[in-house]
Amino acid sequence: MRNLYGYSAILSLAMSFFIAGFACSLLFGFQIGTDERPSGVSTDHAHSGTSETAPTVPGALLTFEKDVRPILKANCFQCHGEEPELSGGLDVRLVRLMREGGDSGAAIAAGEADHSLLWQRIESDEMPSGPKKLSRDEKQAIAAWLTAGAATARVEPTDPNEAKFTAEELGHWSFQPMADGAPPSLGEALVPRASELTALDHFIADRLATEGLSFSPRAARGLLLRRLTFDLHGLPPTPDEIADFERDDAADAYERVVDRLLASPQYGVHWARHWLDVVGYAESDGNITNDQPRPHAWYYRDYVVKSLNDDKPYDQFLVEQLAGDELIVGPPDRNNAEHVSLIAATGFLRMAPDITQTDNSLMDRNQAVADVINVVGSAVLGLSVGCAQCHDHRYDPITIDDYYRLRAVFDPAFPLHQWKQPRSRLLDLTDDLTREQSAAIEAEAVAMQEDINQRRREHCRGIQTREIEQAPEGLRPQLRIAVDTKPEEQTQEQKQLLDRFPKVRTIEWIIGQLIEYDMPTYRAFEAEEAKVAAVRKTKPLERLLMTVDESRESIPESRVFFRGNPESPTHAVEPGELTVLTSARSHVAIPALADETPRTTGRRLAYARQLTDGSHPLVARVMVNRVWMHHFGEGLVTTPGDFGLNGDLPSHPQLLDRLARDFVAGNWSLKRLHKQILMSRTYQQSAEPPRESAATLDTENKWLSRMSVRRLQAEAVRDAILAVSGQLNVTLDGPSVPVAEDGEGKAVIGNRLLRDGLFAGIEDVGEQANRRSVYIANRRKMPLNGLQTFDLPAMNPNCQQRDASTVAPQALFFLNDQFVVDASQRMADLLWQEAAESDGRIDAVFVRCFATSPTEEERLECVSFLNEQAEIFRNHPDEAWQKQLSEQPEAAERRALASLCQVLFASNRFLYIQ
Repeated sequence: MRNLYGYSAILSLAMSFFIAGFACSLLFGFQIGTDERPSGVSTDHAHSGTSETAPTVPGALLTFEKDVRPILKANCFQCHGEEPELSGGLDVRLVRLMREGGDSGAAIAAGEADHSLLWQRIESDEMPSGPKKLSRDEKQAIAAWLTAGAATARVEPTDPNEAKFTAEELGHWSFQPMADGAPPSLGEALVPRASELTALDHFIADRLATEGLSFSPRAARGLLLRRLTFDLHGLPPTPDEIADFERDDAADAYERVVDRLLASPQYGVHWARHWLDVVGYAESDGNITNDQPRPHAWYYRDYVVKSLNDDKPYDQFLVEQLAGDELIVGPPDRNNAEHVSLIAATGFLRMAPDITQTDNSLMDRNQAVADVINVVGSAVLGLSVGCAQCHDHRYDPITIDDYYRLRAVFDPAFPLHQWKQPRSRLLDLTDDLTREQSAAIEAEAVAMQEDINQRRREHCRGIQTREIEQAPEGLRPQLRIAVDTKPEEQTQEQKQLLDRFPKVRTIEWIIGQLIEYDMPTYRAFEAEEAKVAAVRKTKPLERLLMTVDESRESIPESRVFFRGNPESPTHAVEPGELTVLTSARSHVAIPALADETPRTTGRRLAYARQLTDGSHPLVARVMVNRVWMHHFGEGLVTTPGDFGLNGDLPSHPQLLDRLARDFVAGNWSLKRLHKQILMSRTYQQSAEPPRESAATLDTENKWLSRMSVRRLQAEAVRDAILAVSGQLNVTLDGPSVPVAEDGEGKAVIGNRLLRDGLFAGIEDVGEQANRRSVYIANRRKMPLNGLQTFDLPAMNPNCQQRDASTVAPQALFFLNDQFVVDASQRMADLLWQEAAESDGRIDAVFVRCFATSPTEEERLECVSFLNEQAEIFRNHPDEAWQKQLSEQPEAAERRALASLCQVLFASNRFLYIQ
């Protein structure tokens, strides 16, 4: 009967027919498993990173500092300027030095690109050496600059070391204080009913008008509710929620839905996943060959969920994660819930890969620390600070000294030469009541085990007596004496005698080999011991937290590592913020020892507080941009982890700064920021462009003249299937649902069962299997198969922005995966109970899956599909199936309905938010 559950060629053909014939009305005109996408969905998430280096002005206006130096810095400075010995004797850091030239003479000839040695080497790809060569745009910029006279923007310094950074680099937009501009004024003539627009909308509308565009109409109510619910909960709206919203004509109906969704605990569950991506949350260490589990990482995940549901101010949220332990006066109190929360928060600094449990060399330790710095830099600052680990940053004004000053903030918690391996860092904060309960349960289990041990020993003594009785009568007394003698006290004769009768051993031997002596009794005792294990499983969990640990008693000296090699330390550095982020601020010093933290250095706490003092140019901007990205598909800055010179420029810089400053002024409230965005006219737009010309004028929807269509993330795909089929378990908190490899090597939910040391199947974890996907164990080398299919990111060390691919395995997942097949049948059973007629079931399945009723054409297509499928199933020759049909005449129609559900799951209309 396997082929009746979605695996047969019959169903495959049915699905192909349904998707192909029904695509125009149901699937936006494109098919799953192809490269075609709806308007606004792009498969390309790469960024050129050349927005500030490619020539955008005539050659006569090109300058070395703005247009050429960034190219040479990224590709040539290391060999021709930064190394103690210049390659070829040439220094390219200044135009003057290139005119003077190196061993081969002058490198440039102003006004004559073809006669410039620099151009000849670059144009022929002889330079840069190595596989990476300059792009066509980069070459054109250099050639145009040389031809126009090799101009500089200003007089160059005598010493090239004085020109480490240019005014253009230091003046990059993201390093400047946040502006506080008023929203643009808009008249009724420019934008109809402008009074209905929020302050946010004014920035968007002003740019739309500049580009000859306007807002799209508001989205249909059902689609808007579906978009909103997925954006805030990662789930589809329920039929009751849809009906209530459709009936509510009050002016504040939409706002009340926003408030309801933000108040639900499912908000924290969904938005925690976004933050966990950024911090690189994973439940294993990341060793390629021996990926050690992190069974206690979930305490940090639960801290994030609760913090977001409580709307903990973002500044406090950051401070706790960077320095929660330093906020506690004295040792942490295991019975103090606030202390437990603060220690759990510092799990943020333990989420990066760390293979030192198994591979603990100095280089491995250094890499673990480097990954932590990379996560902090990209998650909090939105900068690729890790690029300065071995040399000055190739794009941003960050020196190698800057990098190690920042790292010095964290060095006391990560001392390379006093290293603690991951399991040694766990802090036991199990409270007293839990310890008492565990002790009582353990005493019960011990009593049960001792009883088993005693009875097993008596049984094995009987076996031993039986074996002795089978020996020659004259040897029996000697054998009894031998087996009762301790092995270390046995004579040579006794050992030889026991060797002659290998089944006559010590009681311990027989106990260990009972399966060989008496298999039924061995299995009986095995079953009893399983009951002991079941009793032990009822113990409340120990509270073992992944945290950082530092002490004033042993503070490591922070040094710059030559070329990033920890075995080659150079000069010492003090802790400090990146220099470029301090120029427009005051009071950003980070003391090596702070008075208010007598147990620790206080460096992390001081750093966290200066990050969140409201004057930092990046922290608020970066977080606001992330929130915007998850509501619109792309951020105002489309490189959310790189606000530096190699990142993309903001599409609406004034809006970004306005939102960031308001975020700080609004007590860093994330829920308040969400509501600002969600209440905007910009967010409530339809995904259809306002007119045909708009699609041409704004093909990538950069100016937001419509809502972009977005693919659901992996967790939302799985959770949505569980939700619409009535299976979703929305329980909060607690240990992660286990994932293990089945007999085919596929990562599935459950624990591996072993019998006699061999794989014996996967343990059913019951309702736990239907929990939300954020609670599924996320081991780096063993992601759940269904989530990986839909681009679950690899945490190496973290993920700034997810991909959304469209590949064949996704279509095969919907066609073949048992999870989808079972969910389709469960949904069909649910629909069968909800509606008595076919039309009612079709309406119900559309509302559940798409938040809207079908059109008459769609309904007719579905009825035709159901009839054809039912006829196929009724005529299937399988004997067992025909017997079931005789007992359940409606079985064929139910199976046809399950087929329809399975097809709708596979549709892009289900997988995409519009």
